[in-house]
This record gives sequence, structure tokens and C-alpha cells, in this order.
Amino acid sequence: MKLTKVTPRGFCKGVVDAYAECKKIAKLYPDRKKYLIGWLVHNKNIVDELKNLGIEVKEDFKKSRKNIIDEIKIKDYKNPPIVFFSAHGTDEQTINYAKQKGLHVVDTTCIYVTKTQNLIKEKLSKNYQIIYIGVSNHPETIATLSIDNSIIFIDVTKTNLDEIKINNSNKIFVTNQTTISIYEFKKIISYLKNKYKDKIEFKNDICNAAKERQDAIINIENDVDLLLVVGDVKSNNAKKLVEIGKNKKIESYLIWDTKMIKNVWFKNKKHVAITSGCSTPTWLTNYVIIFLEKNWNFEK
Repeated sequence: MKLTKVTPRGFCKGVVDAYAECKKIAKLYPDRKKYLIGWLVHNKNIVDELKNLGIEVKEDFKKSRKNIIDEIKIKDYKNPPIVFFSAHGTDEQTINYAKQKGLHVVDTTCIYVTKTQNLIKEKLSKNYQIIYIGVSNHPETIATLSIDNSIIFIDVTKTNLDEIKINNSNKIFVTNQTTISIYEFKKIISYLKNKYKDKIEFKNDICNAAKERQDAIINIENDVDLLLVVGDVKSNNAKKLVEIGKNKKIESYLIWDTKMIKNVWFKNKKHVAITSGCSTPTWLTNYVIIFLEKNWNFEK
């Protein structure tokens, strides 16, 4: 049996930068209260490491980020609590609200998310109707849709394309969440181009890191018959790698712990491939690789 360690895999630059910034601030202000608003990235290992640095995690799955900010008390305005906003992006109103309240704000939004949002603002200023493709309730989607209530949202997991209604705008611009899959993007763009012809412009804003990892699976060797993707269950970019593997008719699984690996997966398999999402620590992927090599007889 053969084992292929797919490259690239693991942390992207945006995650590295966000994580490094949190660690730097935590060391600079050891005595300050520190809060992470939402998960920095969708990986429990990273969130747990930040907790160990004294950063309290305020989860945003049930409450809005503005409501979370409301709950943070300031006792000393000369040394206020520090709040970190996640790499997925946060709506500007909430960030400004935190600043106005007097909190020390650290915004770790990924540059690719910011570029997409800035492009949307530019197109809105030119009277384009904006269509945004993404996953509902994802922090990046929530932040982007907050830019303007006229943005039409297409949920890649639920939307029936035939139900999409566009006004009579002469100019339509389509862009997307940075971590959706290329298959999802192409399917929706093909439909919209066919329906709206020359009225539509689009830009594929899947971030470079996510695209490189997706391309690596799309172009993987044809004889791969088992794909393992190391990533958190909340990680959209990791889940998309699993979907792409399945789309190629490869038996594919998302794992975030070696305990999830099942012996039956390897029965009659000849070629196993392993990769990981943009928010998965390298050490975790390496740990899984070592575990596989110790427990299965792979070709040297």
C-alpha cells in the first residue's frame, strides 16, 4: 500500500499571521483581560492553545458579536480588555462599536477576506447588483453580507438556483466566500452566466491557499482510493477538500483525531493520500502521518 502526503497542506499565511499576532499581544499584555470573539480559525487545537495563553474564548455560534462585546466590562479605561476578532472577518459596525466602547481591538481578518469586501464596496459604489456565494451562518459570510442589505446571497448548501431573483439592474457582479469549493463556484457561475448573459461580471475569490489545496486534490494521482483530510468539523475549507475527493469518486474522510481512523477504511486499498485544511496545525497532520506509518504497512 502506498501513502502520498499531499502538498501543500496545513496552515496558510493568513492563519499563521493571525495566530502569531494573538501570541505576540498575549505576551505583551500578560495582566490584561483578553477575549477572542469567535474562534480565531476553525480548529479546536488552535483555540485551546490560545486559551492556554490566557485568552478567553467568547463563542459566537448563538450570540451576535455585538452582543458579546456588550457583555465585556471595562474597569480600567487606561488598560482596557483586549478583544481579538477572528481571521474570518467581522462586520465593521461591531469593530467600530468595540473601539468606541474603549476596548483594545485586534482585528486579525485575513487579507483575502478584506480584498473581497473592498471589491464589493467598490462595485456597490458603481451601482452594481452584488451576488455573494457562500455558506450561511459562517462568520465570513455574516461579515460580508453586513456591508449592504442589497447583497443577494446564494447559499451553496441550500439554494435552489431556479429560485434566484435578480432585479432589472444592468450590472451584476458575483463573488464568493474564500473557502467554498471550485466545483460549487463553477456550477453557480455557469448557471448565472447562462441566465444573465452579458449583464454579469464575476471574480473567483477562493483564496490562493484554499485553491492550491483544492487543486492538489483535483490533480491527485488517479489510483488514489482513500483520502484522509485532517481538519476540524467546523472548518469549511477542510470539509471542501473531502467533498472534492468524493467528487473524484475517492473514498474520503474528515478526521481531527487519530481515534477517528477506522481499520476497515484500509481494507483492499492500494493508495492512501493525506492532506489538511488551511486552519490545521502542521504538528497535528504530522502526528496523524506518523500514526499511519506505524500502524499500516506502507511502501518505503
